[in-house]
Amino acid sequence: MRYDDVILRWAKIATILFTAMAVVADVFGVVITKYIAYCWAEVFDIRLVIALIVVFYLGTVGGYLVLIPLYKMLHNMSKDKVFDRENTKLMTIITASLVGIALDCIVGGFIWNGCWILSVVALFMALVVLSIRVVFAKAITMKEEMDLTI
Repeated sequence: MRYDDVILRWAKIATILFTAMAVVADVFGVVITKYIAYCWAEVFDIRLVIALIVVFYLGTVGGYLVLIPLYKMLHNMSKDKVFDRENTKLMTIITASLVGIALDCIVGGFIWNGCWILSVVALFMALVVLSIRVVFAKAITMKEEMDLTI
């Protein structure tokens, strides 16, 4: 077993665990959001609490849109499909999802200040994934050019 296979296996397991945590968060989302609204944000207006619940669930949808393509990408890499156009498409989906989560958190930031931090983190992660995507796209182009010269 190669060292890379072990890392990919653990990354897939971590992705599955994060997906399970997102499912649990969805199940208890209303309770979690009410706790955040009442205890942390000190928001007691029911309309703002409902808006925060909507922001929470939109964020978890974005989370699934990050985790599922990530798992597919890890699966491709375990099959030695690393520099592949499918992976760059998956990274585009991940980046767009992270930007969507950031926008969702910006809206939530008007209700609870903690959402501003989450939006910055999501945008930073989107920047990292987008940068890696550009490197992958360049490597694919270089690989295709090398294949044509042989």
